Amino acid sequence: MVRLCFTLVILALALLVSQGESQTCTSQTFENKNVYANCTDLPHLNAYLHWTYNSTDSTLAIAFIAPPPNPEGWVSWSINPESPTMISSQALLAFKNNDNITINTYNVSSYNPAEWGTKLLYDVWDLSAEESNGNIIIFAKWKFPEKIEKVNHVWQVGPGIVEGLPLKHAMNPENKDSKGILQLVGI
Repeated sequence: MVRLCFTLVILALALLVSQGESQTCTSQTFENKNVYANCTDLPHLNAYLHWTYNSTDSTLAIAFIAPPPNPEGWVSWSINPESPTMISSQALLAFKNNDNITINTYNVSSYNPAEWGTKLLYDVWDLSAEESNGNIIIFAKWKFPEKIEKVNHVWQVGPGIVEGLPLKHAMNPENKDSKGILQLVGI
């Protein structure tokens, strides 16, 4: 009897672990029915990136998913042509505005959002965002210079928007480490 109970406990734990593992980018679908060739469970902020890179025309289609830290919060995904840091990032930032999701673009030129421009270095189109299960999802297509093989990317979440500008994100290790290099070809 003890052996049977022990076996049942092990099976139940295995089921819980497999259910937890299934909450990855490979199990995610989108209301707009977009499908991407690749997905990555990003290592910080419970974020995910779905993406398809077309090397023929140097375009990147993305869906970025992250939960804002609170209902008034924002989420952002950025490309940085210089390094995987915030300064010089070309950012897509989305937040809930009443019952709608608003998405803005920012050329992050300093630590002061009032100094940021909205014109990005790269063309971006098909820009949209939606909310699903407590997450905000950003959709976009980017045009890059020819023969690009990888890009620096930065993702972030923040507490809210005041007077049209994003409030500073937390400075926890998870926030500071939300950056990396996205290998577009040769994966």
